[in-house]
Amino acid sequence: MKNYLLILICMISAFTMMSQEKKGVIKTDISGINDYNFYQLGYEFNIKENNSFEVGIGFGSERGINIYGLSLQGRYYLNNISKIIAPEGFHVGPRILAIYAESNESSAFIGKETAFSFEIDGLIGYQFLISNIITLDPYIGGGIAIVENQTVTGLVWGVTLGVAF
Repeated sequence: MKNYLLILICMISAFTMMSQEKKGVIKTDISGINDYNFYQLGYEFNIKENNSFEVGIGFGSERGINIYGLSLQGRYYLNNISKIIAPEGFHVGPRILAIYAESNESSAFIGKETAFSFEIDGLIGYQFLISNIITLDPYIGGGIAIVENQTVTGLVWGVTLGVAF
């Protein structure tokens, strides 16, 4: 599946290399490639010169469980000093995640077991623009999640790879 995403990214990049001002980024999270079988695809688009919004979807399966996710993130780029324009540079902002999981097995008495979690993160990162088309975005922050009526806090980090157009 990741190979198809990379091929899609390469095809889009071939059509968009001529554009100088970047208005959006199609990206995938590459930080969890070896840890679990979960794939994410996101679209970040500029709202204003220093603001962008990102929508992401994800899906995967592991040990008999199907997982589906949706993320929404607002970003403010701290580019006033360096005069670079989003989607490049240092960024801060909140992210909201909703994750739904269901078991592949069902019981005659309870059906399929399901779980829903909700997470809010505060993130900071730097999105690099390489060769005016490839983005690399390492990020880190803190988060709080509600999973089956329990609250969990922790460190959130990741790296995305994408194509700017």
